[in-house]
Amino acid sequence: MFQDYIQANGFGRMKILCDILDKKEIKYDWYVLGTAFDTKTLNEIQGIFKENKNVHFLGYKDNVYPYIKQMDYLALLTDRESWGLVITEALMLGVPVISTNFVGVENQISDKKNGIIIDMENINHSYEKSVDDIIKLKEKLKENVKNKQYNKESIINRWKEILNN
Repeated sequence: MFQDYIQANGFGRMKILCDILDKKEIKYDWYVLGTAFDTKTLNEIQGIFKENKNVHFLGYKDNVYPYIKQMDYLALLTDRESWGLVITEALMLGVPVISTNFVGVENQISDKKNGIIIDMENINHSYEKSVDDIIKLKEKLKENVKNKQYNKESIINRWKEILNN
């Protein structure tokens, strides 16, 4: 039961991506911020990654901005989100985003321009391709995010566009 739950959520997707990065011998460190689960579930999730020295659970932080600013990418691997505020925050801090293709994500991320959108169908193929895109486009994505202004005014204007359409 718990394994099915893990495979159906972001931690299952995270595990797939970690396995691909390991297989391709790509160096990474993955930091997990927050505590969205009860202690028992969190312990089980951490158990899945206990052998992976590249995955670090940092827990709750009052201010995540210093952590996000240091990232090469921010990953949001959810199946649904009303508005991924963390995407907006990462872009404002100059960090490209890797996200699953939940409904509405394209309102925040332009695939292969300011981030990578991962298709949740055909997971193994799309994740493998996404990792290749992440490697190939790393500098371009960072440059695109830094060149585009993600400030309060541009975000409010984008919201107005969305609401008026």
